[in-house]
Amino acid sequence: MAVFRAIDWKARLVSAVIGAVFVASAGAAEDPPPATFITLKLEGECDSSNKHLWLANDHTFKTIAVRVQWHASGGKDLSEEFYQGPKTSREIGCAADAVIVQAKFAEF
Repeated sequence: MAVFRAIDWKARLVSAVIGAVFVASAGAAEDPPPATFITLKLEGECDSSNKHLWLANDHTFKTIAVRVQWHASGGKDLSEEFYQGPKTSREIGCAADAVIVQAKFAEF
């Protein structure tokens, strides 16, 4: 009887560990890449060649660190990292074009 209890206890422990690993890996697999929540928009005229550049994060609860590269017509190339809070947007400046260089979830 004691042998069966020992085996039963070990089997339950192994099952619990395997279950925890599956839950942890399933949670990590569900989160889409941070860049899927980030958008850049060129809206409204600054002048005849540039528009207002906006950065938005559509994630409901995570801040995303975003490196944006942009350049204004007649100006120099600029690059900066922004920590964009969840469900927020901000105007970066005036630009002719812009790209997201990198996006990652902020680790606070």
